[in-house]
Amino acid sequence: MDTNLIYMPVFRVRQQEVLAMKHFDFGNSMYPLLEIVKEKTRKNDQNSFVENYSGLINEISAQKVFVDLPIYINQSGSVQDEVVKFSFSVINNLEKRVAHLNMFSDIEKVIPVISSYLLKTGEENTIAGQERLLRPRFNSIGFRIYINSFKEDFEEVMQLATENDFLIIDLDKLGPFKTPPLKPVINALRDFNICKKVLLRSAINPDIENVKLDHGQVVMEADNSQIDTDIMSTFQVNATGDYAGIKKDNLTAGGTISPGFLYYDAVENQYYGYKAIIKGSIDEFDNTIIPAILASDSTSRMLQSEPPFLSTDNWGYDTLLKISRKEESGRSQAKFKRIAIEHYLYCMKILIEKGELTQTNLPS
Repeated sequence: MDTNLIYMPVFRVRQQEVLAMKHFDFGNSMYPLLEIVKEKTRKNDQNSFVENYSGLINEISAQKVFVDLPIYINQSGSVQDEVVKFSFSVINNLEKRVAHLNMFSDIEKVIPVISSYLLKTGEENTIAGQERLLRPRFNSIGFRIYINSFKEDFEEVMQLATENDFLIIDLDKLGPFKTPPLKPVINALRDFNICKKVLLRSAINPDIENVKLDHGQVVMEADNSQIDTDIMSTFQVNATGDYAGIKKDNLTAGGTISPGFLYYDAVENQYYGYKAIIKGSIDEFDNTIIPAILASDSTSRMLQSEPPFLSTDNWGYDTLLKISRKEESGRSQAKFKRIAIEHYLYCMKILIEKGELTQTNLPS
């Protein structure tokens, strides 16, 4: 069984997330999960699917990288056309999905991730079907199962998993607590010790709007308890994961400019919200949001921590300082997405170094 993984951040193939993935050193205890949701990393790229994504994966400084073509993708509404097209043409077809994953079998650090099609198409035993096609080419497989089909999927995984595999329990937006609907899940996980178990959830409510944030106050709709080792222990998992300090968005096209920022306080394990005074003004990042963040109690707490969560090694925090000194422009809403990701990842790295974020429930 793997003894290194503690934290699994999830990334989509979006510009700022890709930049963060390429830049950050994940070390030995963080294995990122890459969700491939479209055929190409950039619209006009002339390279093939495997050239695009193999190049990206090889640039990620991590011991292992989970690669998923996620089953859960919404195929309606305002979801980007290229995402919908890829979902219909590749992800919805079991054989094509597996064929795309098998393209990465030459990259030793890749762990392919599979999920059931039960809720999507009604087909049964689809985890076994994918595992059979992937097992000959990969040393490890990630089984990502969702709460709505946990019973059926878990029974299938129990018959297939080996000690080198990973079981990823995806709660989506559910809290990781022993509520009545989740008790059977926790009880089942208690007796399952074949492979590493990872808890995954979206910590930040995707419906949060920047204009509705209470400036400088705790964001109550952001619950980061999945990294609490007591919670992890109760949930019977060994490692944890989330969406790297940002919302799990719906993969829609870009919206209007609405300056705001969710600032992670690693000492309190809470998010604080900051928003514009002048709505829609991109200058509010420079004029209001950054000064408030840098002068906040959260910043003071994280600077005083030992080792500090904030330093020039924290790309997110360092970029805030550079913007405040007019060394860089803050007139980019997209840049603040990367700032949030890099700051959060660095905080996870320090929490692991401090021994405050650790593996739990490892078999003796």
